[in-house]
Formats: sequence, C-alpha cells, structure tokens
Amino acid sequence: MQIALEQFWHVLATLPDLIERSENLLAAETTARLRRLVIEMMLALNGVAYPTGTRHLNTYLSEKQRTAIEKTLLTPSIGAESWIGQAVALVVIYRWYAPQLVEKHRLSYPQAAEEAAWLRLRRLPDWPLVIATE
Repeated sequence: MQIALEQFWHVLATLPDLIERSENLLAAETTARLRRLVIEMMLALNGVAYPTGTRHLNTYLSEKQRTAIEKTLLTPSIGAESWIGQAVALVVIYRWYAPQLVEKHRLSYPQAAEEAAWLRLRRLPDWPLVIATE
C-alpha cells in the first residue's frame, strides 16, 4: 500500500502536461489510474485487496465509498476543467483515506511526492491553490 500512496502523486503530476497539450484521451486514462489507486486504498481499509477479475466491485465498498468515487466519474465536458475537477475530487478522497492507511498499516505519508506533484499542478491556471478536505 505504501507504493499506492506514492504512486497517486506521481501519476497526478503527469496531468498538467497532458492538459496543456489537450491530450484528452491520456488525461482520461490518467484520471482512471488515479481512481483505481483510490479504490485500492478504500478496499485496503476495508481489509481486502482489489479483487482481480471481479464483476461485482460494489459488494466490496460501502455505499458511502461508492457514492464518493462515482462522483468522480461525472464529466460535464471534455477538457481542462473536467480533468482538473476529477483530479481535485480524487485528491479530496485520497486525503481522507491516506492518513487512515498510514495509521492503520504504519506507513509513511509520501510528503515529498505530494510536494513535487503540487509544483507541477500549480502550472495549471485553474488548479486550486488549496484543496480543503474537511
């Protein structure tokens, strides 16, 4: 799970370049990878690994978890606003689950990876300077 915590930020850091070049297909793939990492984190807190080949993922997540992750699927349009909106929503969810994972499994929070990602994300004019997770 330590790798997933760090990988989230490394994957997220690739998004600004894709948005700047209007690589919408790769931006969609990137947000899907972020979503998968967040789901893996949710499942780990539920005490299970991502069930390979499952056709019933809903049964492994609580209703609240499903609702939160499903909201990140909504895309009003294709473009920078959509990718940023999805990424911000996933950061909010990540920041809810990551500290719980760190505490439960005695992991290290990847502060350096987060800070490096923020440096790249701030290149985007529409990226929020602060994301509140309360």
